[in-house]
Amino acid sequence: MVSLLLLVIDLSALVLAVANVHGPFRFAVGMILGVIVPGWSIVGLLHLGNAAMEISLTIAVSLALLMVVAQLLVLIHAWHLVGLEEFVCIACIPSLTWQFRRGRSMGG
Repeated sequence: MVSLLLLVIDLSALVLAVANVHGPFRFAVGMILGVIVPGWSIVGLLHLGNAAMEISLTIAVSLALLMVVAQLLVLIHAWHLVGLEEFVCIACIPSLTWQFRRGRSMGG
């Protein structure tokens, strides 16, 4: 269920970014996207079985990935926040979809 919720948030963020919508809802969706979605796309695949560890690793991985990618974009003079948001959304869709389908087929 976590993967389905994050997939909905991911797709919502992508639609809002492409449609150039601004406001508090997009801000909230963008914050959830940045802090949780990229990390869960990786950590969710591990099935650690410890909720506290999964949450901690999810946030840490998300922030670390975004900091490294943002630094690389600044370094090559290609900084574009909306482009980064769209890239993250598109990059996370396959993992979240796979996790959701796998969880549904396993009955969990």
